[in-house]
Amino acid sequence: MATITKFVEKYKDKTFEQVPLCEADIVVGAIFSYASFEKTKEYVKHSLVDRTCRVSVFNKQKIVDQLSENYLNPKAFKKFLQPVLSYKRYRNLQIGYIKNFFSEERTMQFFTFTIFTKNYNVIFFRGTDVSLLGWKEDFNMILEDKIPSQIAAKKYVKEISQLNERPIIIAGHSKGGNLAYYSYFNSNQNVRKRIVGIYNFDGPSFYEDKYDYSEFNKKLFKFVPSDDVVGIVFEKTKNYIPISANKRGINSHDLLNWNFSKKSDYQKLERKKSLTLTSRVFQITLNIWINKLTKKEAKELVDFVVGIATCNQMKDLFALKLDIIKQRKVYLDEIANYDQETKDRLKQISRDLVKTFFTVLLHINDYKVNGEKVE
Repeated sequence: MATITKFVEKYKDKTFEQVPLCEADIVVGAIFSYASFEKTKEYVKHSLVDRTCRVSVFNKQKIVDQLSENYLNPKAFKKFLQPVLSYKRYRNLQIGYIKNFFSEERTMQFFTFTIFTKNYNVIFFRGTDVSLLGWKEDFNMILEDKIPSQIAAKKYVKEISQLNERPIIIAGHSKGGNLAYYSYFNSNQNVRKRIVGIYNFDGPSFYEDKYDYSEFNKKLFKFVPSDDVVGIVFEKTKNYIPISANKRGINSHDLLNWNFSKKSDYQKLERKKSLTLTSRVFQITLNIWINKLTKKEAKELVDFVVGIATCNQMKDLFALKLDIIKQRKVYLDEIANYDQETKDRLKQISRDLVKTFFTVLLHINDYKVNGEKVE
């Protein structure tokens, strides 16, 4: 199987006139959205909040190191990034209108930019970064009708739509995929007519999903790894396309591990017929379990999970990983702060999750997704 690096290498000397923008290019942009542009001097130098510059201005070793430092696997990201910044296919693309909002007060982690080609404005929303604030905002999807990043995403799409008359494509990975869908569904009719494609790469669905998916496989595209544990969260429909990845479970969430079809000359993701049994069980389990939670229980659970990470004033996942290795009491210290009634509730919630999982696993054929029996 071939990953995105195969596509990038194969088409490195092909312009978009020679080989038009394709599915694999959108994946390239979604990965590219995790580059820490906002931390570079070029971001300020070129005034990229409301202007553009060529992608190639970031093609310097020191800058590439900066761009890669916040990816969970910086070495793999750097290996992907350097060719994209230098190859003929991408180096002269215009990137800009970068918006970066990071607010503890609002519980908001939001990053977006647009790539401008001759034919399209392509908007990319970054997914959850390594900051614990970003993960807390994700958890708030259970508690709030809309999170600050969703509101910002809708506003941003409207802003880009007013720059020119080109068709618009919106894409994002993880939370970014959720933002892509949200911004499309909640834009006004005039803006929606301009949008020709919405790509949700393994983004969670909506806790209370009220949207019309009749355009699925025409304009709406949601891809999830066949052994998925992220994009199926809150997902109550079959409006997604399982694809192949060279890793399983949570590791299959990384776009760098997704496989591309040889039959499509690596321009499309490798499709699979269905989710794995484990992924289907996980999808159904989460839907049952989350729907049982009261708002109070959901808030307690979110506060507990976030509290584990923040009780020692940790700010990102790297610190959390190191801290757990050094101080294994972190979980016990956090739960000790709760009264007995809350402790009992949290323990019961966790027991219910395990019990539901095994019940679904043993009786999988008795459950339905979107009114249809799971096979």
